[in-house]
Amino acid sequence: MKYIDINKRFTEIVSEYIATGYTMNTATMTGSQGEIASIDLTNGNEILRVLVRRFDDCESLCSLTGVEIAVGRVPEEDRVTPHDDSGWHTIWNNHLEVLRQERFYQVGESRRSGKFYGNLEEAEAAGALRLSRYRAKHSDENKPLPAQAIEVAKRVIRERLGVKRICKDDVKISRGERGGYTVSYRNSACRIH
Repeated sequence: MKYIDINKRFTEIVSEYIATGYTMNTATMTGSQGEIASIDLTNGNEILRVLVRRFDDCESLCSLTGVEIAVGRVPEEDRVTPHDDSGWHTIWNNHLEVLRQERFYQVGESRRSGKFYGNLEEAEAAGALRLSRYRAKHSDENKPLPAQAIEVAKRVIRERLGVKRICKDDVKISRGERGGYTVSYRNSACRIH
């Protein structure tokens, strides 16, 4: 799912309320509290705010982020009246009585295509996959080296480090973050490309 799909869903939700008789309440739509977008609707008795905002879910193992669409009712104690254009009415997003909420979790990102969104299960699966790939890439485990790699490493150790007798168990090869390899032997190392 891409951001265009979130825009379509936002439009569908607003259209549902307009179809049931709600109209725009432009008098309360000024200002911003950090949300991406918001529309205030009224049926003459109550005011609803439909808003799109970003969220961070830090309670999960992998910090999940995304975009949510929330529909909230303005509480009576805020004393905001429909169609009053006096200019002093402010609807506070954190005071809303949330009626419904849809979350779209970021599951990936591409330089060309932008961000991709999905449900909670997809985001957790993508986060777990990213974490396992990170751990595999930055693992300090001594993995058994193929015989050809050991022979290349021994040749490099002899030529560049000047060691004549090489103990196979002390030979290590690691890959650098920006490519290239490092051959290590006991307390000495050299980089190869």
